Amino acid sequence: MIKKISSQFNHLRWQTKLVLSCSTAIFFTFFLFSFLEYHTVSKWMLNREEIAINRTLNDITTFYNAKVNKPNRGDIKKSSSFLRKMNDKDQLIRIYDQEGHILVSDKNGEFPVLEASPTKKQVTQEVSIEGDEAFVARAPFQGENFSGTVEIVRHLNNYRRMMGNLFLVMTIFGIAAIVFSAISGFLLAKQLLKPVRDLAKAMKQIKQTGFQDRMNGYKQKDELTALTNVFNEMMDEIEKSFLLQKQFVEDASHELRTPVSILEGHLSLLDRWGKKDPAILDESLDASLQEVKRLKKLINDLLHVTRAEHPRLKKDEKTDITETLDQLVKNLEIIHPDYNFFLEVDSGLPKITISRQHMEQIMIILLDNAIQYSSNNNKVISVTAKQEGGQIFISVVDSGIGIPSEHLAKVFNRFYRVDQARSRENGGTGLGLSIAQRLINKYNGSIAIKSKEGSGTNVTIMLPCSPGK
Repeated sequence: MIKKISSQFNHLRWQTKLVLSCSTAIFFTFFLFSFLEYHTVSKWMLNREEIAINRTLNDITTFYNAKVNKPNRGDIKKSSSFLRKMNDKDQLIRIYDQEGHILVSDKNGEFPVLEASPTKKQVTQEVSIEGDEAFVARAPFQGENFSGTVEIVRHLNNYRRMMGNLFLVMTIFGIAAIVFSAISGFLLAKQLLKPVRDLAKAMKQIKQTGFQDRMNGYKQKDELTALTNVFNEMMDEIEKSFLLQKQFVEDASHELRTPVSILEGHLSLLDRWGKKDPAILDESLDASLQEVKRLKKLINDLLHVTRAEHPRLKKDEKTDITETLDQLVKNLEIIHPDYNFFLEVDSGLPKITISRQHMEQIMIILLDNAIQYSSNNNKVISVTAKQEGGQIFISVVDSGIGIPSEHLAKVFNRFYRVDQARSRENGGTGLGLSIAQRLINKYNGSIAIKSKEGSGTNVTIMLPCSPGK
């Protein structure tokens, strides 16, 4: 049963859930408070009724016992006016002897009475007379030549009326509280869920029209406002990523189109003429192989770009810059014996938090660019590394053709080449610096280029030091 109710509750709308939860919580709180208050007031009023009847009983017995001569039966019978003064509404006062013969009685109201019941000690008890509750107080009384009992029967009609009125008031207030809580819960839920509805509406709108729409901001600073801000920031990032992806696909398609067109042209030439002409065959095969190599390099660079977007960072992996740079320069000196490499590294450089593979990849990109674009007359490349504060600065300087100032801001764009013809001739794809920049950014570093056309280029990267060596 409980499982079924829980299942049905879970299928309700959030607004309905909030209204029901709020109303139920207020109802049980009010019910518990009213229950405790009702029983507290009931005990207090019963105690007041008991105190009142005992006080009246004591006053009567004191009145008779205070006389010098003990009253006889005649005196008792003549005291009805006194009892009338002492009596209250819905109350019976009577005095009877030990045989149960009533000597005097005063009854204020219409209600059933008990049979006389003599007693030898004072006693107060709650009894039920024909379904009506009453307090009965009795005390022994000693008169002249007889003994009797003073009895007071106090019906609880006033108590019942008071408790009935209290129950009615509590019921009315309880119903009003439930109605008020339902209305306030509905309005509160509607107001609280407004950002959520706006968020759902914005999502549907974005699904239909694209990434341009955003949620309106809210002045209040709460969790739903923070959710709105996060959603808008997320949509900004998604739109940015979508545009970058679109641009990347367009650039990649453009770059792939040229070698594929060249291959298609040479294969068509071979199909028509190259089968019987060795010169055409050799020329077309050489050109096709060259384009295949360029396609292979382009595809590898595209894979590197994808990996650079989400590299596998190992937070505990640290790299020794001095050792890494020394090994790279030695390898390049073997591969390019006609270049002069100069390495200058400050002593005692700390390790930095970056994988050695990524560090080598970044430096190979920078050094490969320096080699490709160095002039034939000055093949000198300098590599320096130094520490300033909590940062490591690594610079690669060449004396090559340089970069015109109007192109410096674009060299990190994918597929961007300063000199298209020369870049294609050298086998460049325009992806190297983009890959390097993304890897460096992932490690909270930065890269900057200073260059002057005809005077060389200085590329400097900054990476934060590790806390310990």
